[in-house]
Amino acid sequence: MRTYTLTLAGTLLLLAGAAFAQTMPASPLAQEFPHVLATLDLQPGQSASVTVPDAYFGGSAPGSMTIYIPAGAFHDPVRFQLLAGSNARWDKVVASDVKAVANFAYRVLDLKTGKLVLGFDAPLRYTVSDSMIDAHSVYWAVKPGSMPTLIDANKASVIHGNVLEHPTPTAAVGWVVTTPKIDLASMMPASGASMSTSGASTTASSSKNGM
Repeated sequence: MRTYTLTLAGTLLLLAGAAFAQTMPASPLAQEFPHVLATLDLQPGQSASVTVPDAYFGGSAPGSMTIYIPAGAFHDPVRFQLLAGSNARWDKVVASDVKAVANFAYRVLDLKTGKLVLGFDAPLRYTVSDSMIDAHSVYWAVKPGSMPTLIDANKASVIHGNVLEHPTPTAAVGWVVTTPKIDLASMMPASGASMSTSGASTTASSSKNGM
């Protein structure tokens, strides 16, 4: 499997010779995910992974997201693009009590037919690592349109500590990961309240947000 890591130096481009001239058609997801983070040309039976630092979509350092592309994902040569938008933009779309941690979408061109690929022969795997990820984080599918629709797709999520994993079988929708906002005010003692620790040891318990 080929492994690629996108650094802050710029967009990752790995294109195959003559295929470079192939124009990528417009994607309905491009309005919500306008930035092309990586472009890879892949042959049938080829596997790859792409890792992107959180800084590209407004996440918290030193987090990152990785896309794992299995060898059986495509039966024709394809040009694969990883797209993203701004977490700040999605903060205005999601509920007021949660915050966007990551967002992404795919645009995949079949280099044989010249058509966009919406379904994969085998699902890709998405992993995001971020200090804000916890057991209450939610993975949303984004249906494109004049007003994007968010659909709870969290059933297939697997969360281990600050890492969320999820299969991605299609390029027809995009995805956003959210986590509850931390209300620091609610974690402070009420005005005038006091805590006595005389004769006892006190252990601060973690809140549901992992703080």
